[in-house]
Amino acid sequence: MRGRPILGAISGFFFGVFLAVALQQWSVRPLDNLSVIGLPLIGIALGLLMAAWAPFGSRSGEPAGAAPPTPPAPPPSEPRTET
Repeated sequence: MRGRPILGAISGFFFGVFLAVALQQWSVRPLDNLSVIGLPLIGIALGLLMAAWAPFGSRSGEPAGAAPPTPPAPPPSEPRTET
């Protein structure tokens, strides 16, 4: 699996927990078993799917297929004269 599945699962879990609490606070859904267990599990699944689908590049910020930069050519040197 490419991407960052651990980060996606942790983020999805916290999203599900906070969504369950927010829905309970706004009186949209009671805080029952589906809210406490189901929404975090759905969040984990969505986080894993997003981590697998997301187009992450390399960790250095360069595109994945980019060639490493070549060093600049040294300046031409003048011939040495011995005195």
